[in-house]
Amino acid sequence: MSMAAASAAPPAWLPQVVADLRAVSADLLAPGLAKPVQAGATAGHGPLLRGLLAAVDAFTALLPQLLEEVHADADAADWRAARTPRGARPSPAPYDFALHGGRPLPLRWQRRDTGEQPDEAALRWALHLAARLGQALHTHAARLDSQLQDALLVRAGDSEHALQDAQTLRGLAAGVRRRAVALRQAEAQVRAAAGRRITPGERPPSPYPQRPAWSRLKRLARELLNPEALLGALLGPLLTAPVPLADLPFLYQRWCGLQLLRSFERQGWTRRGDLVGPLFLGGRVEFVRRDAADLVVWIDPRVSEATLPVTGWGVGRGKPELTPDFLVTCGTAGMRDAFVLDATLSRDEEVLASKARYRHGILGVDLQLVAGVPVQRRPLRAWAVAPLGGGGCRLGDPEGRTGCIPLRPGEGEADLRALDAWVGDVSLHARRQVIRADAARAAAA
Repeated sequence: MSMAAASAAPPAWLPQVVADLRAVSADLLAPGLAKPVQAGATAGHGPLLRGLLAAVDAFTALLPQLLEEVHADADAADWRAARTPRGARPSPAPYDFALHGGRPLPLRWQRRDTGEQPDEAALRWALHLAARLGQALHTHAARLDSQLQDALLVRAGDSEHALQDAQTLRGLAAGVRRRAVALRQAEAQVRAAAGRRITPGERPPSPYPQRPAWSRLKRLARELLNPEALLGALLGPLLTAPVPLADLPFLYQRWCGLQLLRSFERQGWTRRGDLVGPLFLGGRVEFVRRDAADLVVWIDPRVSEATLPVTGWGVGRGKPELTPDFLVTCGTAGMRDAFVLDATLSRDEEVLASKARYRHGILGVDLQLVAGVPVQRRPLRAWAVAPLGGGGCRLGDPEGRTGCIPLRPGEGEADLRALDAWVGDVSLHARRQVIRADAARAAAA
């Protein structure tokens, strides 16, 4: 989402946004949680990216000691018992010596096994963690690029804020790129330490290296592989005044996500599973109805060729991945449709209209027939949501494939009529899909 509207003073609606988000995450804000991630060199980034960059910095800083310790373990295990002294050294154990003529003579010898390698399982696991960090960085880089494009759109209108935002975003993107380069170098160092070609391993080594650096890596991996463990520490400073201006887009986006999920519940849908984890960290929220209809709200999805089998939606071959704020999917395999909603603080018409790119850039794995010709599906709608005034939706084209939902937090109750109208259309479409699927099965029978 765009940062173009983030000004020097926090907006009047910020306290209501914070209060609403605190209400749904109260259980994670109890005293005694882990200390929050320190911003340090990651200042200016949103909270999720700050945590990720801190993890990358911790991993790359720890790597030299990890490699030193894994080699130390290998060296300690290189010496094997030998029966003859040829090419060997005396055992260092005092009980492996005997006195002869008043002089200690070795009874046992040790020979170095030059074929011994460092703990390959440990190196493969470290390589896996580096790859996970790299994938997460790649997704955030795509989102920063999207934000930069929005800021540059407004720059064409000579906006001072847009010029500042574009410069800030370029600096933030450069910081992400530096971490990506550092991770690639780290992966190369791990592979070199192995002495041969190795692949990442998802399982920790067993037995696990009993060394200080590897113990710290285990704690870092616990947070990386289970982000929910850090959610309370993330939300603590995020929902406590004063709120950093860099967090305004994140907070507004998550507040819009909360209102989107609640709107589906007002339409008669029942949510399955956790709310807080997907809402703040990204993920999927499933909804069902008594009439057998179901749909999924993807929060912060990474739409790419790699994720197409999971979501049913991807991008064209060779195209960059896309990261809309919300992707709503419904329908059974073969008939899946999608709706995109992207939040922005900007009021600029060009930025609002730019959200239409998701409709043209996202492609479905399912095909549909047009005049007997199979074509790939595209999202039925790709809309923006922004803190604008007014109670009605704004169409971006005569067919309503694009447009904007005004959604402005208020001091009291926010005006949710426009959002409910948009969600009502999605709900009706999902319910009609069930009828069409039943009819298709009946015809096939």
